[in-house]
Amino acid sequence: MTVGQAVSPVSAADAAILTVDGVDLLAWAGAAAGGVVTRAERTSGGNRCEGWRVDAAVRGAGTRELFLRFMPKPPPGIEPYNVRREAAVYAALRGSDVPAPELIALHPDLYAMLTVRAPGRAEFRRLKDDAEKAAIARDCMQALAALHRLDARALGIAALGPVGSVTEAVRAELDLWRALYEESGTADPLIEFGFAWLYANLPQVTDQAVLVHGDAGPGNFLFEDGRMTALLDWELSHLGDAMEDLAWFTMRCVMEPVPDVPARIRDYEAAAGTAADLQRIRYHRAFVSLRIVIIRHRNVTGEPGNSVVSRGLNRRLVIDAIAEASGHAVPTIDRVPDPPGARTEFYDYVLDAMSAIAARSDDGQVVARAKNAAKMTKYLREVDRIGDTVARRERAALEALLGGPVA
Repeated sequence: MTVGQAVSPVSAADAAILTVDGVDLLAWAGAAAGGVVTRAERTSGGNRCEGWRVDAAVRGAGTRELFLRFMPKPPPGIEPYNVRREAAVYAALRGSDVPAPELIALHPDLYAMLTVRAPGRAEFRRLKDDAEKAAIARDCMQALAALHRLDARALGIAALGPVGSVTEAVRAELDLWRALYEESGTADPLIEFGFAWLYANLPQVTDQAVLVHGDAGPGNFLFEDGRMTALLDWELSHLGDAMEDLAWFTMRCVMEPVPDVPARIRDYEAAAGTAADLQRIRYHRAFVSLRIVIIRHRNVTGEPGNSVVSRGLNRRLVIDAIAEASGHAVPTIDRVPDPPGARTEFYDYVLDAMSAIAARSDDGQVVARAKNAAKMTKYLREVDRIGDTVARRERAALEALLGGPVA
């Protein structure tokens, strides 16, 4: 085709998604790349951000493979994490040894940016070869070590604030997440307990804070031919403790397992030339999961099925992390009896139908929606089956602890 020719690379519905506040983001992306968009394909994943694989025809340069990432709505309330901040991090990392996508353009008004599209795929959990998984995870550790070697002051990322000590940076993050929690206006006992423990056990580290990825691990990197190609999703990056990124990595391994995680920590030590502080990793395991609990508590983003799974999982992980860091054993509780509920057969029928839809569709968005709806249906099935029993047990435990009846 001829550069400049009118193109309709997406459906009318997708075109509506790609128009934000009257701005055609495909037209902007094509112009920013020096050509015209010839293809756009929506990707799955992410909570608040839309991601699109974009091809642009550029006169004299052929096709450029790009990635468009944008937030349809500005971040809520006081939350500072957004695409514009992420773009500033990408710009600062340009030319470094950290494998991050190259920033092409940031929209002057909207929360939208355009980067070079890194090769590879993100579906780490689908890999079957443990040796391949270990090699890719080793690359991730080397990339994190390279990131933590950078001088945060020299990077000059104004959006992240002044560079102080590790302790000052972690305290600042605690204060921010406490404010985000309080902004919801709804109290949560587990979150209150988590903050009390985190403030009381704040690591005392006078070393200068480093730039941390803030969500590193399986699912947030690309890989190809047995090697990691890029670290993605820097939205939560901030100044902090290098051990936090190792905590994120181990937490994300809960959902997408990596062979021999202790060996991967040793890979990081070899690449960084310094020993990992396991107690600080344990501390940050609690903070990492508390962040996710607060995100779900604020309930402003994410598919509901994914949110239910993430909220339940990370509430448990907060407790596990604090218990491990404090030297306490989490008590074992008896398994809840699991006979079929009055509507189990109905829920199972719906789940079979959703599975059939996902198996027969070639539309990635249809598959993603079906899987999300299936998670919600499974949750409703369990509420129907054991919800009353769980509520009675919890009330009995509270009454035994407090010495009297509770509502």
